[in-house]
This record gives sequence, C-alpha cells and structure tokens, in this order.
Amino acid sequence: MDAEATPGAAPAFLAGGGEMGARLRACNWSASSLGSPERWAQPLKTLASVMLASNQPMFVAWGPRRIILYNDSYAEILGLKHPGALGQPFDRVWSEIWNELGPIMDRCYAGEPIQMDDILLVVQRHGRPEETHFAFSYTPVRDEAGRIAGVFCPCTEITAKVLADRRQAFRLELEDRLRDLFDPREVMTTAAKALGRHMDAAQVGYAEVDTEGHAITGGEFHDGRIPGFTAGRYRLQDYGPAMVADMAAGRVVVVHDIRKDARTSFPDALAAYAAISLRAFIIVPLVKDGRLTAYLYAAHPEARRWSEDDLALTREVAERTWAAVGRARAEAELRESEERLRLIVESARDYAILTIDPEGRIETWLPGAAHVFGWSAEEAVGQPAAMIFTTEDRQAGVPEWEIETARREGVAPDVRWHLRKDGARVFIEGSTAALRGADGSVRGFLKIGQDVTARKAAEERQALLAREVDHRAKNALAVVQAALRLTPKDNARAYATAVEGRVGALARAQTLLAEERWNGAGLRTLLQGELAPFLAGQRADLDGPPVLLPASQAQPLAMAVHELATNALKYGALSMPAGRVSVSWRLEGGELSVLRLRWAEAGGPPVAGPPSRRGFGSRVLDGTVRGQLGGAVSLSWEPTGLVCDIEVPLAREPVSGE
Repeated sequence: MDAEATPGAAPAFLAGGGEMGARLRACNWSASSLGSPERWAQPLKTLASVMLASNQPMFVAWGPRRIILYNDSYAEILGLKHPGALGQPFDRVWSEIWNELGPIMDRCYAGEPIQMDDILLVVQRHGRPEETHFAFSYTPVRDEAGRIAGVFCPCTEITAKVLADRRQAFRLELEDRLRDLFDPREVMTTAAKALGRHMDAAQVGYAEVDTEGHAITGGEFHDGRIPGFTAGRYRLQDYGPAMVADMAAGRVVVVHDIRKDARTSFPDALAAYAAISLRAFIIVPLVKDGRLTAYLYAAHPEARRWSEDDLALTREVAERTWAAVGRARAEAELRESEERLRLIVESARDYAILTIDPEGRIETWLPGAAHVFGWSAEEAVGQPAAMIFTTEDRQAGVPEWEIETARREGVAPDVRWHLRKDGARVFIEGSTAALRGADGSVRGFLKIGQDVTARKAAEERQALLAREVDHRAKNALAVVQAALRLTPKDNARAYATAVEGRVGALARAQTLLAEERWNGAGLRTLLQGELAPFLAGQRADLDGPPVLLPASQAQPLAMAVHELATNALKYGALSMPAGRVSVSWRLEGGELSVLRLRWAEAGGPPVAGPPSRRGFGSRVLDGTVRGQLGGAVSLSWEPTGLVCDIEVPLAREPVSGE
C-alpha cells in the first residue's frame, strides 16, 4: 500500500537517507510553512527523494520563505548549524554570508540558473570566522502550476583543494626566491616576508637563543600593527616558563589568545606581552644537540584563531628556512675556507702558479710567480711562457715539448732550471697540466712550480727532496687535472666555486698526509674532515674498521667523498635539517685488499628516481674512482635517498690502527 495513503506512516519519497532521512520523517512539518509532506508539491517530493539518495552534498530551498531541506553530506558543511538548520529559512541559516548568497538566490528565484566553480565565503559554522570555498549549481524549480517555487542545489566544498593549491603555489614561489640566496640573514628575511604576507600576520621573524635563555630577534617582517615588538634581546622566561619548556622540548607553540592560554595568562607574562603589543602567536622551535637554539615566530596584536593551515604552513616554512639557512651558512663557511685557501696560494711566495693559453702565452700570473721570477703581472701576462725558460732549454725546444706533452698526456713534469728577470737562474720543481673543457678540447694549461734553488746547494739532500716533491706534485696535479677536466666551464662563477671546492678537498687530504709524513691517511679521519664543512646540524654516521689508505689513494678518495657531499648539500639529505648520511666500509681479500665503501642518504627530499641526464658530479666520481683508483662505482636512487657503492683495490694491507 502506498505510504502516503496510510495515516501516521512516513511517505515513501522520504525513505532512506541516513540521519537526515530520519530527521525529515520525524519533523513536525505541520508547524512549518511547507505543511505535511503528503501535501508537498510533486517537484519537492521528487527532489527530496533524489537528495536523500545522493552522497553529494545537496539542499532544497522551498517556498517564499526558502525553507531549507538537506542531506547527510550537506550536514557536514553546516557544522554546528546542524541540526538546527533543518526547516529554517535559508537567509537565517546563512545570515553571515547573506550579502553574498542573497543576490544569487534572488536571481535563481527569478528563473536564472546559476553555476559557480569557486566562490569564497567566510562562514561561522564552527564558532569562528572561517574561509571556505564551494563549487555549486543553483537550479530554479517550478511547481505544478509552472511557478518557480524553490531552488535545488548540488554542491561541493573545495576549501581543502583551494588552500592546498595556494600552499603549493606559495611553496614554489618561496623555493624560487630562496634558491639563489647565499646570505643567511637574507634567506630569513625573504622567507619571513613571504609568510607574513601570505598569512596576513602582523609580524614574522626569527630569533636565536643564547645560552642564557635570551632571544635575539632580527625583526625580519612587520607591517606596523605591533609597534612595541621590535628587533632586540628578550628574556624568554618573562613570557611564560611553561611555554619555554614546550619550545625547549621541540614542540610547536600555538597561542590563540594570551589571556586565555594557561601558559601565558598569569599577570607577569601578560604585562610582558602588553609591553610588546602582542596577543596571539605561533612559534616553531629549532632544537640542536638538546638545546633550544632558535625559533621562527608569527605574531598578531589581536586574539586570532590560527587555523591548521596556518600552523602547517608556518612549520613548513620554518623547516625549509632552517635548511636554506644551514645550506647558506655551510656555503658561506666553504667560501670563507676557499678564500683562505686562495689567500694561502697567493701568499705562497716560493710557489710560481700561472696559466697559459692554448697558443703558449701567459694568461694568469699569481703573486708567487712574480716573486719567483721577478716579472710583474703587467709585464708577464700576454708574453710567451718560454720567457721563463733558460736559453739552452729554449734552443732545445723544451717549452714546446712541455706544452705538447701536457696536451697529449694531460700532465708534463717541469723540474729544471728556469730564468729570472734579472738573469739569475732558479731551480723549479713542478708540473704543467692541461685544462680541458667539457668537450675534451684543451682550453689552456696550469703551471705550478716551487722554487727549490736554496735546497739545490746540498746535492744529496736536494736530490732526495727533488724526487719526493716531483712525485707528490705529479700525484696532486693529476687529481687537479681530473677535477678541472670534468668541471663545466660555461659559467665562470660556478666553475671557480667548483674548482675551489675540489682544491679544498685536495688541500685537506694533503694536510692529513703531511701530518702522517706521507705514510698514508686514516680513512675515518679523512671522512670526518671532508664531511665537516657540509654539516649544519645533520648527522653523519661512520661505521667500519680502522683502515690506513696509501698516500697515492687518499686524495682521489677525498675527491670522491667531496663530490658526494656537494651533491647531498645541493639536492640530497644535507639540504634538509633532518637529513643524515651513513658511510660504512669493510675490507675484503688477501694480499691485495679491496675496500668496499657504501654512502647512503636518508631524510632528504623524496627521490623519484635517477636523474634524466648524467651530471658532471657523476663524471667526477667515475673519473676519480675508475680512472685514478682503478675501482668501480655504482649509484642507486632509492626512495629514501642516494646510495653509492664504491670498490677500490688498496695498494697494500691496512694496519691494525689509524
């Protein structure tokens, strides 16, 4: 039997529908302007049935008062307005946004269908103003007489997608802004300004915390709404010990209103906050080695309900900025170290360093060369390099032989008497190395030599030293030549930075070998020295037995580790605060031991797979490990990070200790 014909039974068109179906059936509609459901217009019955059967959020506004009926999915959109909204006039339910919705509803009641893909509405559905976004379609509905009696609306809330798209656009823009910044303070200021404007926060900044518990702020961004909060030094305990304890434990602190938060609402703290005109804030702390060292803050002069989106974005910007600042500081330290190396090279009075163009003319003449040979840079640059050779060597074609040998073989020894400007002779021990471009063509030559004239006086000692220095110079320059050959030279600044970084790696290995009187280098000590400049709070785990590397293999292996660390700092684990690098090794074999070393990264950016093209860093690794060490190298781009396996045959058995 038809349910509408049975007194007291629910109409069939209201069947199902979950919670809202039950509420529609239980509602006393006789007290409503709609009247009993049995007497509803047929279009309303049909739409109510369709609405209750749908999973998509839908509502129907019916009659002159626009009484609202809705389903379970729309109830979620209503928030705290549900269930009181059922059977109420539409303008009363959404009174706070009626200025936006009223004209749309009027147009629809006038017979115009309305569709919107995104409308921004600030609603009060959870007790606070909330930005929301919706896509919907308002369709006018006619009754049996042909009059427009209501509106049918299927809709979808797209707030999460809109905010996610906005966050992603913000991330990309921020990443683009931070990419080319090298000064830590500039990184902080750029990130703070971007976050403050995106969130409409009155002030955003960074503070470093000293060992006495004082925060030193830089005042990176403020729009004038917090006049009392300026850059300076503040005692954190004055603003709430419980809040400081949370920060010290690494917990993000979110205060919507200092007067209502137990951590900040006692009289002394309120007075401290009043002095800096601050009422609400988010703090993301940075804890290193168990101590609160810094934090990012976003502040507001009025009570503010920080959203989950605000919190997530502030946390993300903090993490990205810590990583960028760490990278900038590491690069600054590297530049400082490399600058010191440059000063050392330029102040090495007994070392003549010069470069020669492919035609054999002097291009670069460093101060050491001026001191050794007597000609100034103005006098030497542009002249044939043969000017520093003795008359006998020039007549014998030695300058041309040296250049051609370096061009053909990569490096040529230069251990002989040379000529000074004043006619005196100086004995130089050194080499000339070919500088090759990415295409393999010779772009010039690097000539490095030491003035050992004074030592020449003692024949026996001089002969010994000449052999040792010649051997060391050949090895060092062979590694330098490999680095220079594999480094792209299209960008002068990038070329200089890369070369200086590699020379720095060689210098550290050279120092380690010198400390051990060239008997070899401890592998663990070498790894620690190469990784130290790249770490900005990240972890480097070293695990393996004591190994003494032969002197001839220490510098190439240092070069390989330098390339891996440089790549990790730019793209891998060391670009993120939580990143870590694990280096493990073991020895295998009998008479000729084989060193198997594994480099594994974790905690860095997600890895989608191997790069689309082979970079010059990979070529440096290949040339160093295979070409110089006679070993093997393999790279694996795991989801957690890069894994590099290196196999190197050692020239002799390792000793038991380093």
